[in-house]
Amino acid sequence: MSERDTIAFVLYFVCVLMSIGFGVMLLFCKTLLPYHKKVITMTWEELSPGLQVLLQCFIKIAAAGFLVTGVAVLILLLIPFRQGHQWAHWAIPLLGFVFFSFSLYCAARQAIKTHVATPWPVNVLALIMNIVAFILSPGFG
Repeated sequence: MSERDTIAFVLYFVCVLMSIGFGVMLLFCKTLLPYHKKVITMTWEELSPGLQVLLQCFIKIAAAGFLVTGVAVLILLLIPFRQGHQWAHWAIPLLGFVFFSFSLYCAARQAIKTHVATPWPVNVLALIMNIVAFILSPGFG
């Protein structure tokens, strides 16, 4: 791999680690994250059992999204990207851009509507890293 490919690989890999890390954290989350509690202005115990189940399901779906995106990009990085397949240089940033854009939308909307600090800056960072990696990779040129 060229130096530009290596930098792109590292940037994508950091996004993979962020995505898988957040997915695992959400997967093992027993109640809500601290910012979730601030957004809903209630404690976990104040929620009805049905609402607890529903929120837990939403959290697990979000976990799956982070995990699937991270694992898919990891596989694409380790096999077709390293082998120089041109399509991988387009598929990886597309996956990252779509997922982190939706994640940014949700986190930013919560922050704007409720004035609670959410992890939206992490999504912005992931999007920037995806854009820079794409510009550096042969898919852009």
